[in-house]
Amino acid sequence: MVQWWQWLGGDRSTPTTQIWLAGLVSVAFAAFAIRASLTGRGASARIQKQGSSFFLGHLPMEFGYWILGPIGKLAAALRLSPNLFSWSCLILGAASGLAAALGSIGLAGGLSILSALSDSLDGMVARTRGVASDAGEVFDAAVDRYTEFFLLAGLCVYYRFEPSAMALVLLALLGSFMVSYSQAKAEAMQMEIPKGWMRRPERAAYLGGGAFLSPLLTNLIEKHHPIPMHYLLLFAVALVAVFANLTAIVRFVALYRALRRRDRTRPRS
Repeated sequence: MVQWWQWLGGDRSTPTTQIWLAGLVSVAFAAFAIRASLTGRGASARIQKQGSSFFLGHLPMEFGYWILGPIGKLAAALRLSPNLFSWSCLILGAASGLAAALGSIGLAGGLSILSALSDSLDGMVARTRGVASDAGEVFDAAVDRYTEFFLLAGLCVYYRFEPSAMALVLLALLGSFMVSYSQAKAEAMQMEIPKGWMRRPERAAYLGGGAFLSPLLTNLIEKHHPIPMHYLLLFAVALVAVFANLTAIVRFVALYRALRRRDRTRPRS
């Protein structure tokens, strides 16, 4: 019972769950990095197509796919529907937002990470089974938007008595939606735009990871605060808020200029 209460962030003792899981992931990542350096393995076709960024490089993305690969193959062998993982992503995202609103920031981060992993698995299973479709892609995109909203909305509730922190969360929410909207708009108009920063994988990694690991720092520097600010989480939110909005602006400017050039070269009727 004590362990679960620590996971929920309900006391000021050392969050052992975060320490153990962070250590386990660090060891696994180090082993994967050594293996990749010895084999000279480059980025997979999937990662190359999606592209990396300053905030999330090829190696961490490859590590994530390496971890999820056996699960995806097993799910495909069992002929599980990709929509099962989409619904799991949505439910876990809603639970993450509820946990954040109630102040269980560590739990919110853990659920958010599981939600993001489920989001990756639905596409992986669909491609492995050969059942990927436009309808499934639309459903997946809608689930992604709702999932992101749940976590950030929950953080807005948590920071309702801290206007500056809540404004930062709202700015991150705006940037998240505008980055996705700029991509959708460019694809609809069949135009290429800069990849930029803080796309969906980066946002999921920073927000989920920041929330999950935040209790480690909170227990060191905020022992006497009645309502912890979770500065590590706020730092992750600030990164998303700044660079997601910057990416959206750069993308829309590039899209606008490209469309103006296309309009000038298009023959008039």
